[in-house]
Amino acid sequence: MGGLRRMEGALGEITTREPGPAGEMPVGFPMPRDPELLTDAGRRIHVTRRPGRRFPFPVPNGWFAVAESGDVGVGDVRAVYYFGRDIVVFRGEDGAAHVVDAHCPHLGAHLAVGGRVEGDCLRCPFHGWLFEGEEGRCVEIPYGEATRIPPLARTRAYPVVERNGLVFAWYHARDGAPFYEVPEVGELGDPEWLEPVLLEFEIAVAAEDMAENNVDYAHFAFVHGSDAVPETEFVVDGTYKRTVSGDGAFVREGFGLGLGLLRIEGFTTFLSSTTPIDEEHVHVRWLFTAPAANGPDAAKEAAEMLAGGVSQDIAIWENKV
Repeated sequence: MGGLRRMEGALGEITTREPGPAGEMPVGFPMPRDPELLTDAGRRIHVTRRPGRRFPFPVPNGWFAVAESGDVGVGDVRAVYYFGRDIVVFRGEDGAAHVVDAHCPHLGAHLAVGGRVEGDCLRCPFHGWLFEGEEGRCVEIPYGEATRIPPLARTRAYPVVERNGLVFAWYHARDGAPFYEVPEVGELGDPEWLEPVLLEFEIAVAAEDMAENNVDYAHFAFVHGSDAVPETEFVVDGTYKRTVSGDGAFVREGFGLGLGLLRIEGFTTFLSSTTPIDEEHVHVRWLFTAPAANGPDAAKEAAEMLAGGVSQDIAIWENKV
């Protein structure tokens, strides 16, 4: 309850509403708190049937998590779908993670379907072409007489940073270079803080809407039931944003449109990663930790509290245009 009291200190008194029967239209002002919506999409209400796309935004440029580090062992090859395209995450024999477009430029085979890691490269299962992971260049065609490899024999490779237990890929619509950094969250590896708790879910909304929500103070009253609009100190420096409220108890930092870092003093630190699946769907990963002095379940309790809050937004997001 300490986290809820700190939230009330920033937002005033908070009114809550329990969810109604599954399948019924939610009653608002405020929206119901229903954490099960995060992991059980079948409970969600969808009434908007707008033809075509709901949002005009493209996939934004930025650093986005594409895998958990522990899910990609040495020699592993993972097929995933982000940025509106099939991509492959693999870990070379030197331990470095790589992210490349999934389909071989030769005759289109999916590199994760039978592909094999060799050194820091990935060999196509169809004709054995070998692609290095750093730049996506073909470095070997293992048959025929020719010794020259065509310069167009390459798959798109994405810059990669592995940090905070996640593999991040840099997506840029025009293949531009990274222009901000992925933060290192010291609490996630601090022995005086608990082992991180991961909460992940998908939402049918544009990545831009998720980012905008963090500074949409007016919606706290109507969606979340607060009786006050929080007073904040708001700083913007290029792609970096910081808001401070609750007399300094709440500090939220934003990095591009995909990364957020929230610290609630004495209660929790959590890293929020929002990865565009495509222009209208996102995969959210939240990593929570808490001071070990708060007890062994403190990180889990923080995750549950924040999950209840974001559950109030889901029906709005998935039915808006």
